[in-house]
Amino acid sequence: MRYVIEAFDKETELIVFEIELPDDCEEQLSAVMAWSAPQRGDEGYDLSTSQLDAIEALAGRKFYDQRYVFQLTCDAF
Repeated sequence: MRYVIEAFDKETELIVFEIELPDDCEEQLSAVMAWSAPQRGDEGYDLSTSQLDAIEALAGRKFYDQRYVFQLTCDAF
Protein backbone atom coordinates (compact mmCIF):
# COMPACT_ATOMS: atom_id res chain seq x y z
CA MET A 1 0.00 0.00 0.00
CA ARG A 2 1.21 3.49 -0.80
CA TYR A 3 0.26 6.31 1.59
CA VAL A 4 0.47 9.93 0.43
CA ILE A 5 -0.21 13.21 2.20
CA GLU A 6 -1.78 15.75 -0.12
CA ALA A 7 -1.88 19.48 0.63
CA PHE A 8 -4.64 21.54 -0.98
CA ASP A 9 -4.78 25.32 -1.10
CA LYS A 10 -7.76 26.48 1.00
CA GLU A 11 -8.68 29.21 -1.49
CA THR A 12 -8.20 27.54 -4.87
CA GLU A 13 -8.67 23.92 -3.71
CA LEU A 14 -5.78 22.97 -6.00
CA ILE A 15 -3.20 20.46 -4.86
CA VAL A 16 0.01 22.25 -3.87
CA PHE A 17 2.27 19.34 -2.92
CA GLU A 18 2.35 15.65 -2.02
CA ILE A 19 4.49 13.73 0.44
CA GLU A 20 4.83 9.96 0.13
CA LEU A 21 5.11 8.26 3.51
CA PRO A 22 7.75 5.58 4.20
CA ASP A 23 6.90 2.01 3.16
CA ASP A 24 7.30 0.64 6.68
CA CYS A 25 4.86 2.99 8.44
CA GLU A 26 1.57 1.11 7.95
CA GLU A 27 1.28 -0.22 11.51
CA GLN A 28 2.04 3.16 13.09
CA LEU A 29 -0.21 4.97 10.62
CA SER A 30 -3.04 2.58 11.42
CA ALA A 31 -2.75 3.53 15.10
CA VAL A 32 -2.66 7.27 14.32
CA MET A 33 -5.75 6.98 12.12
CA ALA A 34 -7.55 4.56 14.50
CA TRP A 35 -8.33 2.15 11.66
CA SER A 36 -10.12 -1.01 12.70
CA ALA A 37 -9.76 -2.77 9.34
CA PRO A 38 -7.08 -2.99 6.64
CA GLN A 39 -7.26 -0.37 3.93
CA ARG A 40 -8.53 -1.36 0.45
CA GLY A 41 -6.40 1.12 -1.49
CA ASP A 42 -9.01 3.65 -2.58
CA GLU A 43 -9.53 5.62 0.64
CA GLY A 44 -8.97 9.28 1.40
CA TYR A 45 -9.09 10.96 4.80
CA ASP A 46 -9.19 14.55 6.01
CA LEU A 47 -6.52 14.99 8.69
CA SER A 48 -6.81 16.68 12.06
CA THR A 49 -3.98 18.72 13.54
CA SER A 50 -3.13 15.95 16.00
CA GLN A 51 -3.02 13.37 13.20
CA LEU A 52 -0.78 15.68 11.18
CA ASP A 53 1.60 16.05 14.13
CA ALA A 54 1.94 12.27 14.42
CA ILE A 55 2.30 11.80 10.66
CA GLU A 56 5.01 14.47 10.50
CA ALA A 57 6.95 12.36 13.00
CA LEU A 58 6.48 9.28 10.79
CA ALA A 59 7.58 11.21 7.70
CA GLY A 60 10.59 12.68 9.49
CA ARG A 61 9.77 16.22 8.40
CA LYS A 62 7.50 19.17 9.13
CA PHE A 63 5.05 20.21 6.43
CA TYR A 64 2.01 21.67 8.21
CA ASP A 65 0.97 25.11 6.98
CA GLN A 66 -2.32 26.73 7.93
CA ARG A 67 -2.87 27.82 4.31
CA TYR A 68 -3.57 24.22 3.30
CA VAL A 69 -6.07 21.44 3.91
CA PHE A 70 -4.35 18.08 4.35
CA GLN A 71 -5.60 14.68 3.29
CA LEU A 72 -4.19 11.18 3.47
CA THR A 73 -4.75 8.91 0.49
CA CYS A 74 -4.26 5.16 0.36
CA ASP A 75 -3.34 3.73 -3.02
CA ALA A 76 -2.97 0.07 -3.92
CA PHE A 77 0.11 -0.51 -6.06
